[in-house]
Amino acid sequence: MHRPTLLEGVLVALVLSLSLSPLIVLVQLSIGSLLVWKTGVMAMAYTYICYLLARSGRRSGRVTLGLLALTVLLAGLVCNLRFMTMLLLGVTLIWGMRSFAYSRSLVSAVLQGGVCILGCGAALMVYGHSGSPALAIWSFFLVQATFVLIPAQFMRRPATPPGVTLGGAPDGFGPAYHAAEQALERLTTRVAG
Repeated sequence: MHRPTLLEGVLVALVLSLSLSPLIVLVQLSIGSLLVWKTGVMAMAYTYICYLLARSGRRSGRVTLGLLALTVLLAGLVCNLRFMTMLLLGVTLIWGMRSFAYSRSLVSAVLQGGVCILGCGAALMVYGHSGSPALAIWSFFLVQATFVLIPAQFMRRPATPPGVTLGGAPDGFGPAYHAAEQALERLTTRVAG
């Protein structure tokens, strides 16, 4: 699978923001209002996580992570977490899954978290200005669509040449270290490819 595009992310944001209203109305007929909003947050977060995992291209661990995310979200719903805690849980799971699926460096994973924080800020600003939950959701996921602009491997250290020893390391460590870096590079390119 190929990495998602910005346009695809914008379309996902539109679908998620427009699908919340019918979901809220249907569920609100049978249960209370606050539980409806918690269920809506859980459904949107899980749908977005499934989208991220399906488009990631990684073959191993997708089903396990999807089930783990569903279990965590359902546990939050069953434990009757506060609404803001459910929001924070959903955003944290989105960040974790996106970091797993699309980041190969710590810097890239941190930037993924920054996109989540910016999305929360945008959603709060829009909701504070307009009072519309649909526009707030749209704004959050619209900012999330920009994650495709973050390179998977943001900073890459140059490999140490085979003949160079590493600052005071015993002989033989440098070549072993270089061989390990090359092996890891081959593994990450195979997993990503």
